[in-house]
Amino acid sequence: MTSLQNRRILLADDMPAIHADFRKILAPQAPEYAELGAVETVLFGDEPKAAANAIAFELESAYQGQEALAMVQASLSAGLPYALAFVDMRMPPGWDGVETIERLWQADSRLQVVICTAYSDTSWEEVLPRLGARDRLLILKKPFDPIEVRQLANALTAKWEMTEQAAAQLRMLEEAVRERTHADARMAAILDNIPDLAWVKDASGRFVAVNRAFAVLMGFSAPSDMIGKTDLDILPPDLAEANRIEDAEVMASGRTIRVDQHFLNPDGTSLWFEKIKTVLYDGNGRLAGTVAISRNITERRQNEREREARRVAEASNQAKSEFLANMSHEIRTPMNAILGMSHLALQSGLNPQQFNYVQKVHRSAESLLGIINDILDFSKIEAGKLDMESIPFELGDVMDSLANLLGMNAEEKGLELVFALPPDLPNALVGDPSRLGQVLTNLGNNAIKFTERGEVIVAVEVLARSATSVRLRFEVRDTGIGITPEEQQRLFKPFSQADSSTSRRFGGTGLGLAISHHLVRLMDGELGVDSAPGRGSRFHFSASFGIGLERAADEAAPSDGGLHGARVLVVDDNDAAREVLVHMAGSLGLRASAASGGHEAIQTLVAADERGEPFDLLLLDWKMPGMNGVDFAKQLTSMPLAHPKPTVLMLTAFSSDEVARGLAAERLTVAATLTKPVTPSTLLDASLKAIGRPRQQALRGELRQEALQSDRAALAGAHVLLVEDNPFNQELACDLLGSAQVVVQIANNGREAIDMLSRERFDAVLMDCQMPVMDGYAATRELRGDPKWHDLPIIAMTANAMAGDREKVFAAGMNDHIAKPIIVSEMFATLARWVRPAVAAASGGLPSIKSAAALAGVMGDEQLYRRLLGRFRDREAGFAARFGAACAARDMLTATRLAHDLKSESGTLEATAVREAAEALEHACANGAGSAVVDALFAAVVERLEAVSQ
Repeated sequence: MTSLQNRRILLADDMPAIHADFRKILAPQAPEYAELGAVETVLFGDEPKAAANAIAFELESAYQGQEALAMVQASLSAGLPYALAFVDMRMPPGWDGVETIERLWQADSRLQVVICTAYSDTSWEEVLPRLGARDRLLILKKPFDPIEVRQLANALTAKWEMTEQAAAQLRMLEEAVRERTHADARMAAILDNIPDLAWVKDASGRFVAVNRAFAVLMGFSAPSDMIGKTDLDILPPDLAEANRIEDAEVMASGRTIRVDQHFLNPDGTSLWFEKIKTVLYDGNGRLAGTVAISRNITERRQNEREREARRVAEASNQAKSEFLANMSHEIRTPMNAILGMSHLALQSGLNPQQFNYVQKVHRSAESLLGIINDILDFSKIEAGKLDMESIPFELGDVMDSLANLLGMNAEEKGLELVFALPPDLPNALVGDPSRLGQVLTNLGNNAIKFTERGEVIVAVEVLARSATSVRLRFEVRDTGIGITPEEQQRLFKPFSQADSSTSRRFGGTGLGLAISHHLVRLMDGELGVDSAPGRGSRFHFSASFGIGLERAADEAAPSDGGLHGARVLVVDDNDAAREVLVHMAGSLGLRASAASGGHEAIQTLVAADERGEPFDLLLLDWKMPGMNGVDFAKQLTSMPLAHPKPTVLMLTAFSSDEVARGLAAERLTVAATLTKPVTPSTLLDASLKAIGRPRQQALRGELRQEALQSDRAALAGAHVLLVEDNPFNQELACDLLGSAQVVVQIANNGREAIDMLSRERFDAVLMDCQMPVMDGYAATRELRGDPKWHDLPIIAMTANAMAGDREKVFAAGMNDHIAKPIIVSEMFATLARWVRPAVAAASGGLPSIKSAAALAGVMGDEQLYRRLLGRFRDREAGFAARFGAACAARDMLTATRLAHDLKSESGTLEATAVREAAEALEHACANGAGSAVVDALFAAVVERLEAVSQ
């Protein structure tokens, strides 16, 4: 910025002599200075100024108005404006003085001007109307008085300085005002954008600044409406007084306080605020008042209450879980004895009445176990620990088990149980068969429970299928009492029942459907219901499964075995069962007709015989009104037909013994008896048997029995330590294992077990978990700490079935888990996976079929051994390809499992060479052996497997 000490003067005159005179007059050494100093002394009493202190003017010359304008413009551009211009009135031939001044002021409005003129030129009155600006214009008459010129130069340049200083101060003041205004606006904007409440009070407690959030909360439309008010003006007296005390404390102590404050809105809602208040000082460090910020912590308080509630709930859930775990263990322990002993009793040759009693005890115990399992499953759901398995299984096994579980209940109520299964239904699946069966069993039992007459139909259909997966739709429908829309709304909620009356006609825990709903979701489906009162119910869901690739070849559509075109008459009084059987027979290539009862069937048979189109097969329901199956079969024997009589297949539910007695009483025979509900595979097998053709494959029941026998045979001679403190469970386990020629010794607790193992060798340990002195977990951990027991199979056999109990078993170092109550087939299958009797190896070669050890393993049943050996050859024919693919993918876990499975299966058959080679391969894979070692052992396994196949 240009200095305010401006002594720059412009002289505009056409006469050079005038310019010379001005330079002399305004020079610092001019004699006029002395005269001027004397005059100032006379006028003002000041001491005369020394020449050295005289003012140095910067005088520049212009000889025409145009030249003067150019110099003013240049000076402005250079930031060196002129403070004063002396302008001659007459400057021919260019502009005169007045026009020159007009032009100069257009360029610089601050420029002060002195008009130099003779007395005869122009008067003041003539100039002013044209130029105006009295504050910047003077007239100097010619001839000049040097002192007057000096005075004008001094005074007017000083005036320019003072004017500029005043203007600069004004500008600074305006800038300060603008900055303060902007700062206040910015502060107000900041305050208004703070979601928290903010305010400032002076020392007397009056609000001097508030933000919009605070003003709105206090009921004001704008923050300015609160300025000047106090707490007493806006708050209840008690709250205002509390604030006044806080303000006084803060100002007296100079410290910051933090308090939680409750506030009740005018609408009645309750709010909580966290308030921080501190002292406010002005720019000089003097106490000016208080400043505060208050944050709404209502949500935080609510969250804290919710966290506390969750903590209490979690503690309650933990207590509940511990109670359920203890309850489960305490109930399962005697349940194990009830179910196990009743199982043994049912196999002990009871008379019919005794068998009936014990069977009802066994079924009641299973029902009670189902209730316990529901409670535990619900507990697992609440804990988020209900997981789904993904294992290979056969859908037919699930449906067979479902038929066994539902069939007896349906027959007792006189209901028809029908399975509507398409013939192309895939059987080898990958998923969780236990959970699928649990859902279907729950839906089926509910259907039977709420149905008094009619039928219950379980239907399955294929929704979509690819090479690796399939999506199935399951439906369970009944002709029962139906469900109201209101009941449907709460149907899948826990502890909610359609029958909630005090009479409790139907019973139940109210957990089954809630658990099923959750399980179906885990299977990528949704459980739904269609129902109306008095019109029955239809429960349905879809689920996705993998397709068992290793058994895909077995899934080919079954051959009709020579049945194609054979004529069959289906005789059943139930419309749904009859329709399903006709459709099923047609899908197998049979030409099916139907009759709804015995009399209609006789007419149909006679008519067909007369037409020369006799029936080859007769599917005859046993229990029909008017004429039952036995009566019909009796009448059939005496019917005079021109063609051979059809072969009879009798359909019955769970009353096969009664049917057999009825047939025996009449001295009648039938080709086969089919137990309802009929499936495509059982119908095919029965039909083939009826016409004397071999079955396509063994029945699933036979295969399961073979698997059980195989597992039992593999355990023969094993030496097992049972660690169990309950006498009933000790007796049950000894009887079950003893029946499979397993030698059992008993330890009553973990400490006894460790002592016995130190003295004697065992092939495996069956370990209870909860025992006095030392429980199973501690005993297992101690055993695993000793290298010599590192490979000893230790299998939990425990009533602990809560979420996480299996993980706890494995974490302790056990190999597997058998739950109580014991399912016999699962117990033997689990043991066969891990236990190998310590018998001397026969030889390095393969045992022959007549090997004594091999036949002893299957109780001398050479036919069973041949079937097992054939199944082994078929199943393991693809071992090399599967193992090679796993190694190529560097999936050593799968490779280890394949070797382990081969070891187990070959050991069952006493194929010693294969078992030893597979065991070595398993050990190498599990311990990370190099590829060269694995390849060599793999080649040895393949070589010995090939010997089996020859």
